[in-house]
Amino acid sequence: MATTQFLLIDAGNSRLKWATSGVRGTIRLAGEIATREVTPAWIGTLARKLPKHRAVLASVVPKLAPAFRRAFSDRLHLVTGDSPALGLRFRYPNPVEIGADRLASAVAVLADGIWPVIVVNCGTATAFTVLDAQGRLCGGIIAPGLHTQLAALLDATAQLPATKLRPTRRFPARSTGDAIRAGVVLNFQGGVKEILQRLGESLPGPPLVVVTGGNAGYLTGTLKRTAKFRPLLVFEGLRMIGMRAFIDVS
Repeated sequence: MATTQFLLIDAGNSRLKWATSGVRGTIRLAGEIATREVTPAWIGTLARKLPKHRAVLASVVPKLAPAFRRAFSDRLHLVTGDSPALGLRFRYPNPVEIGADRLASAVAVLADGIWPVIVVNCGTATAFTVLDAQGRLCGGIIAPGLHTQLAALLDATAQLPATKLRPTRRFPARSTGDAIRAGVVLNFQGGVKEILQRLGESLPGPPLVVVTGGNAGYLTGTLKRTAKFRPLLVFEGLRMIGMRAFIDVS
C-alpha cells in the first residue's frame, strides 16, 4: 500500500490536467494540455511514461475513455456515478448523469465531514454541487463558465473586438475592451453569488462554500470570508477514489 503511486487525471472540456501522488502526502501537478490535442498516441505515451502508476480518470469528454482503457488496461479506474469506489450517498434520481469532476469534488468535501456544503467548480461551465445536511449529494446548478460567457458575447456581436480577460478596476469602463472585461467578470461574480444565495435558501443551515477550478481566482474577495478555495479539490477526490478502487482500505 505505501508504495502505490497514482496518476490522477481531470479531463475537462477545455483542458486535460494530470497530477501524481502516493497514498498520502503532496499531490504534485504534472502537466496540462488542451483537450482537443489529446490523441490515442498521446495517451499511450503517458501510460508508458508511468508504467507502475494506477490511473484514476475523471472525464467529461466521453470519447476519451476508450483510448485510456486501451492504454492503461486494468490499472485504470474510470469515475462514474454508479461506482462503489465513490463512497457517496445520493438523493438524486440519476447519479450517472453527474459529471465526473463534480463527483470527485463531492468525494473530497464529504471526507471533511462538514455539511451542508456547496462546491463551485469554475471551468468551461460553472458547476454547483450540493451536499445536504446528511452529506448526501442532492443536486446542483450548471451555468456558463467565465470564458464561455466571453466567447458567447464575442461570437454573437459583429463589432466587439477580440478581448482577453483581466481584472478591471475602473468603473465606468473607458474603452470597449475594458467594458467587455468588466461586464463579463462582474456578470460571472454576480451570477455565482446569486446562485449561492438561492441554493443556500434551500438548505436547513448556512452551507460551507468550497471553490475550485481554473477560474476560481476571479472570485477571490467577492465571496464571504468563510468560502474555502481549494485548487486541487478534484485531485484530492480522485486520490480517495483510487484508494478505494485499488487498495483494500477496510
